Amino acid sequence: MPSTSLKTKFQEWKKARGPGIKELRFMLDRIRKSPLSLIGSFIIVFYLVMAVSAPYLAPPNPRWDLLKLPDPFVIPDASNTVDPVPPSTDHPLGLTVEGYDIYYGCIWGSITAFRVGVYVVALALAIGLTVGLVAGYYGGLIDEVLMRFTDIIIAFPGLILSMALAIALPGRLDIGLIILLPIIAALFIILAVMDLLKPERTAMFKKRTFIFVAVACALTAETLLILIGTIQGAAVISLELTKLDKVLIALILVGWPGYTRVIRGEVLRARNEDYVEAARAVGCSDFRIIFRHIVPNTIYPILILASLDIGSIVLTAAALSFLGIGADPNYADWGQLVQKSQTYMTGPQLVNYWYIWVIPGAFIFTFGLGWNLLGDAVRDILDPTLRRR
Repeated sequence: MPSTSLKTKFQEWKKARGPGIKELRFMLDRIRKSPLSLIGSFIIVFYLVMAVSAPYLAPPNPRWDLLKLPDPFVIPDASNTVDPVPPSTDHPLGLTVEGYDIYYGCIWGSITAFRVGVYVVALALAIGLTVGLVAGYYGGLIDEVLMRFTDIIIAFPGLILSMALAIALPGRLDIGLIILLPIIAALFIILAVMDLLKPERTAMFKKRTFIFVAVACALTAETLLILIGTIQGAAVISLELTKLDKVLIALILVGWPGYTRVIRGEVLRARNEDYVEAARAVGCSDFRIIFRHIVPNTIYPILILASLDIGSIVLTAAALSFLGIGADPNYADWGQLVQKSQTYMTGPQLVNYWYIWVIPGAFIFTFGLGWNLLGDAVRDILDPTLRRR
């Protein structure tokens, strides 16, 4: 009798979860039927396992590290030789110029690649999603201001702007009240303008608008007092930035406008749909309409774009490292390893010392290829125009 009861409950749960299970089966079936998607998934899983297992696959060897640096991401200096050393039993992938182990750098560089790709895309996606939602939903003056600022950033070549920002950012980032207060005041002004643009403004909206304006004026006044020296503006956030941190920040600042334009276009289409009009008619707040009705119906194109961008972000970071702007010297980064081989990329040395640039380049190439193939699978699954073909 108990087993029959459990079976009945399981069948009821399965029936209640029917649509979700059906969709999951459909997505797995689409991936299974696409050989390229399987290859991309296998490549990404391979690099993920490599990154997780890095301390075991390439444990730091104290006798290699002549400076005895504690950071495991610093590639061990295994030899004092000036020229590269070919692969051997002790060093399976060989040594770079000045004797840095390529195998160690490639294994630990997989962690750096995931850090660069995932961090940059996630934060750029969050910024782009926020700006695009606000601009597309409210339109008018807010849309003009936000999108013109977005267009200014897009007008610059991405790699050149990333280089400039990575060089310009200081080694120590101090964010004080003199910077935060105007930003917060601007946000309150935007909230007040959004309330003023509402077609039907109740007494509650008028009171809230007055509070927003009052807070913005108070913050502006405090900023002016800091500027003239009446009160002291203390540092609220103080961060030490490595060269790789500066590259991440630069790529985030350059990458978010692309997501903003995509999500804004989707929101402009969705905000006039019947379900949004119905939500407004029953009195739903803007926050509920945006995150309950608009985001679920507009998020898929930007997720597809983000999955395709991870590989290109890693390639851009590798290019910056090759130019000497990326990670710190001797840091476990694939672009850094290729940069060490640039003096041997001419004449017979290009062939004689092939391993110092082919192997790190192969890691960069396959990692980017894996994300591109996986991004195509995500597109096939999430794109409503393709998923049911």
